[in-house]
Amino acid sequence: MGKWTRPIIVVWVDPETQIQRLMARDSSSEEEAQSRINAQISLILKRSKADILIANNGFLDELNEEFRKVLFEVSRPLTWTEFWLYRQAALFVLVFIIVVFYRKIFSSHDL
Repeated sequence: MGKWTRPIIVVWVDPETQIQRLMARDSSSEEEAQSRINAQISLILKRSKADILIANNGFLDELNEEFRKVLFEVSRPLTWTEFWLYRQAALFVLVFIIVVFYRKIFSSHDL
């Protein structure tokens, strides 16, 4: 995972299951299903870019449970270390320091 990004999550299925599901969903032939799959980025490339992989080879209930686990992990609150390293937090701190600095300058001129 990149230092400043959320993780890349790939839900994958083995090629045989992918073709069977596509054929069932679209009432397409095996050749049409394979052509549709070939028009996409390869599964190997997608998996190599992923930070988190979710297998979708089983039942829908299993997929939903795995998805809930991953969602909980990626949406957990940041630790204090992560918060301070996060770029929005860094920007907030920078603006805060500038405001405090200018307040001190202007308050010393008022005396």
